[in-house]
Amino acid sequence: MRHILPIVLALSVGAAIGRGGEARSDESSRMPTPAPQARRDPEPATANARCERCHEDVAREWRASMHAQSDSDPVYRRALAIEPLPFCRACHAPEADSCADAPAPLSAVGVGCVTCHVTRAGPDAATLTAGASMGIAPHSVVRDPAFATPVACAACHEFDFPEGASHGAPEQMQSTVSEHATSPLSGTSCIDCHMPRTPTPRRPGHRSHVFAASRDTSTLRAAVRVRSERLSPSTVKLTLTPGDVGHAFPTGDLFRRLVVVAEAIGDDWTVIGEDSRELRRRFEVRTMASGHLGRHMVGDDRVGVGAATPVTLDLGEQARGRAIAWRLEYQRVEHPLGGDGSAAVLAGSTVVTQGLIPATLENP
Repeated sequence: MRHILPIVLALSVGAAIGRGGEARSDESSRMPTPAPQARRDPEPATANARCERCHEDVAREWRASMHAQSDSDPVYRRALAIEPLPFCRACHAPEADSCADAPAPLSAVGVGCVTCHVTRAGPDAATLTAGASMGIAPHSVVRDPAFATPVACAACHEFDFPEGASHGAPEQMQSTVSEHATSPLSGTSCIDCHMPRTPTPRRPGHRSHVFAASRDTSTLRAAVRVRSERLSPSTVKLTLTPGDVGHAFPTGDLFRRLVVVAEAIGDDWTVIGEDSRELRRRFEVRTMASGHLGRHMVGDDRVGVGAATPVTLDLGEQARGRAIAWRLEYQRVEHPLGGDGSAAVLAGSTVVTQGLIPATLENP
C-alpha cells in the first residue's frame, strides 16, 4: 500500500509559483503544532519510520538533532521529573498524549518527520505537485510558502506561561518569534540560520535537518561580538552587541543564560580577584488579577534586547598592575535551585569568546 499522507514542503513564494503551482498558505491547518493531533497517521512511529526509509540522508541528520532527542534528552527528563506538566510534554513529545509519559516508540520520535511534514489538512488540488498524480512520488506533496517562515516554528517556540494563559494574565515564557520580528534580521527566516542549505549531488537544494542551535559552538560564537576596555586599575567594561542572530541571545528556554566573567591574573596564572554577571530574564511571582499566583518579568538584560549590552565588572584593588582575563560563557541550566538562580545546577557551559587585557603600570 502506498503511503498517501500529504507532506508539506518549505518553499519561498516565488519558488512555489515559479514551479507551476498556485502558492497557498493555510497556516491554521498546515503548520506544526504541539499535542496529539487527529490529522496524523494513527501510528506516528510507524509513519515516521517510513519517512526515514525513503529519506535516509535527511533522517541521518535529524537523528543527530535535538528535535529527535526532545523527549529523551536526560537533562529534559530530570527537569520533567521535577515539574511533570502536560504543558511541557505537548512540545517535547507531540505525537503522544501529553497527560502521561509518552510510550517508548513515540518518545523516540520526539519532534519527528511526521510532526512537521504530515499536515492536519488533506491535500488541496491547487497545491499538489504533479509528482503524485504522475505516479512518480509515493505520497502527495503540498507546497506551502508559510512553512519557510517563522510561522512554522511559532507553536513550539513562542508561548505564555500556562498559569497566565488559564487565568487571563498572559506572560510570555518564550518569545523567540516576537524577538525575531523586531530584530534587524527580521527579513531572514528561521530556516536560513538553523537549516542552512547543504547541497548534495542528489539534493542540490537540501537544507540541513541538524537544526544547529545552542549546542553548536560556531552558531554561538557568531551570535555576539564583544569589545573590552579597562576603565581603571580595578574595573573593566565589556560591551556586547548582537552578531549574526535574529533574536535575543540567549532566547527560548528560561534555563539559558550568558555569564560574563573577569579575573585578575596573579603569579603563575593564579586568580587573585574576580567578578561576574549573568545576563538573562528575571521573574517575580505575583498575585494576578484573578487572585492566582503567576510569574511576571521584571528584568531582561540579554544581548539583542537593546542596541548594546554594557557590562562593568570590578575586581578590587588586587587587580592593580595585573592582567585581566575575561570570557563570555553560554550556560544551559538544568534547574534553578534558588529564587535568584544563583544556586542553579548547570547542564552544560560553552565559552563563546574570551580575551586578555594586558597589565597596566599606572591608571589608564
